[in-house]
Amino acid sequence: MNLQYEQNGYHLIQNALSENEVASLIKEMSVFNNEINNYGIRNLMDKVPYVKNLAMSLLLLQIAKEVLGEQAKPIRSVFFDKVPEANWNVAWHQDTSIVVKEKIKMPGFNKWREKQGVPHVEPPEKYLASILTLRIHLDPTNEKNGVLRVVSGSHSDGRVKSGKLMDIVENSEIINCNANPGDILLMNPLLFHSSRKAIEPKHRRIIHLEYSAMKLPEPMQWYEN
Repeated sequence: MNLQYEQNGYHLIQNALSENEVASLIKEMSVFNNEINNYGIRNLMDKVPYVKNLAMSLLLLQIAKEVLGEQAKPIRSVFFDKVPEANWNVAWHQDTSIVVKEKIKMPGFNKWREKQGVPHVEPPEKYLASILTLRIHLDPTNEKNGVLRVVSGSHSDGRVKSGKLMDIVENSEIINCNANPGDILLMNPLLFHSSRKAIEPKHRRIIHLEYSAMKLPEPMQWYEN
């Protein structure tokens, strides 16, 4: 698994969670059903203790430690859903920002901005390259409902400017990361990825967890650690 992930920048673990575990997660996520903008809930571990327990579970920590080493720990959590009122194309990109507790000027940390009142910043590339994303699927994900699309191995190019990124995408094979409920997709944040509008808009619920074994330069801290 580790070798495939290192080469491709992604790897799918099928049936990682049971039907009962998926059902429990769907029930926990239903607390957001009546909220505005419930297609993108940030700071999920703080809001849903069940998700924090999952992120710290033996299963997920073992996955993270196999890739990142023994110091791996969860640093970020988001709930995504592609419902009819939030059905749009997500352009090709890399995930180039991290979330921290407060804005602290630090060499190499640039493009500060806030999302829902939380500081986001683009760190030196080494921090991005050492993050592991786990995408936990709660619904079938395929070409009809906006599946994640990736360019295999593109994380090895490091952080890439948008113009060059699109040149690479246009000359590369596009992989659809189809998945079933309970599957977990491992992904490097520097992997080129996108998603199209759903042809048949309905739930495409994903719990997005990020792990890192690196410490930020003091006094900067990961937001959810």
